[in-house]
Amino acid sequence: MSLVPAALRRSDWLVGQLPVGMLDDSFFYRFASIFQEEAASYVDGIDNLGHVVDPALAPPGMVRFLASWLALPSLDPSLDDLYQRRLVKAAAGLRWWRGTRRGLMGLLELLTGGAVEVVDNGGIFGQGGAEECSPWVRVRVETSGWLSDADLLEVVRDEVPANASLELFVGERQLWPSEKAREGW
Repeated sequence: MSLVPAALRRSDWLVGQLPVGMLDDSFFYRFASIFQEEAASYVDGIDNLGHVVDPALAPPGMVRFLASWLALPSLDPSLDDLYQRRLVKAAAGLRWWRGTRRGLMGLLELLTGGAVEVVDNGGIFGQGGAEECSPWVRVRVETSGWLSDADLLEVVRDEVPANASLELFVGERQLWPSEKAREGW
C-alpha cells in the first residue's frame, strides 16, 4: 500500500478538486476550505494507519493492544519497550503454527525466555494408525519468566487442544493439574 505523506500532499488538495467555475467563487472556495481543514487530521491519520499497527513504530499503548489482539497475556507497561515490540512481532509470526507443538514451544520460549519441552502423543497418522488412547500434552518450562503462574497456565490451556489432557511443570514444580484439580477428578 502506497501512502502519500502529508508533506507531499498539495495544500489545496480538496479545494483544488472543485470545478473551475466554483474556484472563482469566493464563497464556494471558503466553504470547501472549511471541509479541507477539518478533513486534514483524518487524512493524516489514514496516512499513518500502516505505521499504527506496525509493532516497530506503533505507540506503546497500541503495542500492548496488538498483544491482546494476538491473545498474548496482558503486557505490563513496565516491561522494556523494545522487548514488548519484539514479543508482539514474533508472536504474530507464530500464529501460523497455533495448535502445534512448534507453535506452543515457540510461544512459550518467547514469553518465558527459558527452555521449553513439549511432549505429546499427537501426530498425523494413517487410517487406523493412531494410538487408542486419549490425547495428552506434557509441557515443562524452565521458568515462568515475567508471567504469573495463572497467566502461564492460561496461555498454555489456550494453545493446547481442548480434548487433550495437560500436565504443566515450571522447573520441577507441577503447576497443572494442581492438587485441588486432581482431587476433583
